[in-house]
Amino acid sequence: MPVHQSMHDQLLSRPKLNQKMMLKDGRTLGFAEYGAQDGTPVLYFHGGNGSRLEAGLFAQAAMAQNVRLIAPDRPGFGLSDFQPRRQLKDWIADIVELADHMGIDRFAIFGLSGGGPYVAVVVRFLSERITHAAIVSGTAPPVAEGRFQGMWFPVRMIFFLARRVPALNRIVLKQMGKFYSNPDQMRKNMIKGMPKPDVAFLQRVPQAVDIFSADAVESHRQGVDGDAYEWQLYVHDWGFRIEDIQMEVALWYGKHDIQVTPAMGRYFADTLPHNQFHLVDDGGHFSTINNHIGEIFNYLAD
Repeated sequence: MPVHQSMHDQLLSRPKLNQKMMLKDGRTLGFAEYGAQDGTPVLYFHGGNGSRLEAGLFAQAAMAQNVRLIAPDRPGFGLSDFQPRRQLKDWIADIVELADHMGIDRFAIFGLSGGGPYVAVVVRFLSERITHAAIVSGTAPPVAEGRFQGMWFPVRMIFFLARRVPALNRIVLKQMGKFYSNPDQMRKNMIKGMPKPDVAFLQRVPQAVDIFSADAVESHRQGVDGDAYEWQLYVHDWGFRIEDIQMEVALWYGKHDIQVTPAMGRYFADTLPHNQFHLVDDGGHFSTINNHIGEIFNYLAD
């Protein structure tokens, strides 16, 4: 049996990783739980081409730091039904229903990469229920000047295609999904193409690639519709202004990240009225959050 299939099946055999609830509009929302059941509630918003399984990378840290980590699938990813014509603001209602379903009044949130815009929209319009918020290597809005500076060409191409040729972008995302489904191929190409901090992380935690792969397979469980639609949200107007966010947001960005560039982090740091900006020397795209998850949980659970 292929490694990626066994890892994927192993993760799907754990009940807490495959929970579902029905939302008021009839859609299914999938989510996973990690860490301490009676710990500080923290919701994690996965990256693009990801799913609830991504949070498994932080399960050990969550348990060690008494965090109840809850990771929902966004619409069209993993177990969550696709939601036609959705906007970023629509995520707020899903999160409110999930928190109410879990019996949680107030909670912290953080998101990686493509999960960053969802952190921003929640703190903009639901700050009364948020205790702390963090964006880690998070995508910046299309109004951010210089956001592509230093970006890896394949990722820059996806941004371009999403805005200019969305039909072709669907094909590219589908091919990416096939690539990610093979962990051995994924490992070789990541070591070849990623910056030194990411390579060092993968060498130190080799099992991370299997989780990345299983997560990517799960993200396209229902096909590519959710992924392709979400890219449309990234590259068009977000429907709110970052400068209108009044809650403090902590920011962690990797100095060597070539997928979500430090320039995107600087945009948030320059635009958010209240923030803590960390530009980390040992950070690429995957390594920043994994190398600093202890600090991030300390901030979120304070």
